[in-house]
Amino acid sequence: MQHPFRQAYDSEITFLDSDETALAALRQENQQLRTKEAFLNRLLMAMTLLTRHRSLASGDLKNALRDITRMAALSVEVQRASIWFLDEARTDLTCACIFDSLESLHGEGARLLARNYPAYFAEIERGRVVAAEDALQDPRTCEFAEGYLRPLRISSMMDVPIKVGDRLIGVVCLEHTGPCRAWQPEEQQFAAFVSSLVSLVIETSERILGLTGAK
Repeated sequence: MQHPFRQAYDSEITFLDSDETALAALRQENQQLRTKEAFLNRLLMAMTLLTRHRSLASGDLKNALRDITRMAALSVEVQRASIWFLDEARTDLTCACIFDSLESLHGEGARLLARNYPAYFAEIERGRVVAAEDALQDPRTCEFAEGYLRPLRISSMMDVPIKVGDRLIGVVCLEHTGPCRAWQPEEQQFAAFVSSLVSLVIETSERILGLTGAK
């Protein structure tokens, strides 16, 4: 039979071990909360800075899109952020602006034909967010595998529709390279905010051009 003092000692050790485990879990949770808070603060700051860019109110669509894609890529920490517009016949998407954070360069002009990517085009026509964690396997984006995803080493992508009024005019696209990435709700909300900014910029540009034309 174990001595009563020994039993008490063992119980105390067990309690201390349990307490240390709980403290370690609490520290980890606090660290995760701090990381999450920093992440949210970064997105909020990006949203604030974007709305203050002069290009967004100037009617200069090209520079506005450059500012938006750069801020989007850096804020969500993806390699590329781009804005694509549908043609009037809705048969293709043309890249109006893309920012590559690795190269720190802007580009434009790439074109995607609807007939080559029917599943993807059908999804965006429905006005849905395409948040593909594994873009190579996701049925909405796997059509891009050979001609787009693999050559550019894209593992995850998120596309958000751009609408002016009720009219679908294009998409904002965020492209992640490296290990597959699960898109957080806050990142999807930020991408939706970026999409709304693009709509606002287009409306502002059209209004200023209309006023200039009237004169």
